Amino acid sequence: MSNLLRKNFKLCFIPLIAAFYLFALMLLIPNYIYLIPCFFTTNAIFYMFQRCVLNNDFLYTSFLPVSKRDSVKAMFILVVIIELVMLALYVPMIFLNRVAVSTPNSAGVDTSVTLIAMGFCVFSIFNLVFLPSFYKTAYKAGNSFLKASVAVFCFIFVSEGVFIAANSLGDKVGFFGWIKDHLDCWPGSAETLVPQLIVLAAAVVIFAALTMISLKRSEKNFEMVDL
Repeated sequence: MSNLLRKNFKLCFIPLIAAFYLFALMLLIPNYIYLIPCFFTTNAIFYMFQRCVLNNDFLYTSFLPVSKRDSVKAMFILVVIIELVMLALYVPMIFLNRVAVSTPNSAGVDTSVTLIAMGFCVFSIFNLVFLPSFYKTAYKAGNSFLKASVAVFCFIFVSEGVFIAANSLGDKVGFFGWIKDHLDCWPGSAETLVPQLIVLAAAVVIFAALTMISLKRSEKNFEMVDL
């Protein structure tokens, strides 16, 4: 497995992915949808798979003394690493946003622990849709990315809509008021930090569970592909 990972980092990982990490700076834009950098990360993953297809990497890997399941696992590990790096970059940018942007985010979830939790959810949905779909053929990356993009943006629109509603209706509707006062805010006290940490823990569990489901489905799909 370590040799497969080394091969993937050398042959599959593209410098463009590092450039896409710069989109984390978008968290410094006032009143912006702060989940968009996560979507751009999925875009970079798509480019990586597309490059692998063009370079016949999956065919090359099939000639190596490794199983198809191991080759899928190695790519999954690379994808998860790419996603976790972006979420790690969110942490300093959230603190910088706290210093540079004085107003609450009216375009969706504010910079907080909840934002990182939402990022985990974005990647969960992407992994669940894109990877099993791709491994049905091991070459239709564009079609698989289109499906995943639709699913991801549906989640972004719904989740951000909830937080926008919380900002506008928080004083009138108790449910939205609780979201505004406990989840969509800076975790400056235990009253706000604890609920956000619970949401983060739930998001991590969802990310792990859906990624494992995606892995099993992808392994099964790839076993049936005749390269």
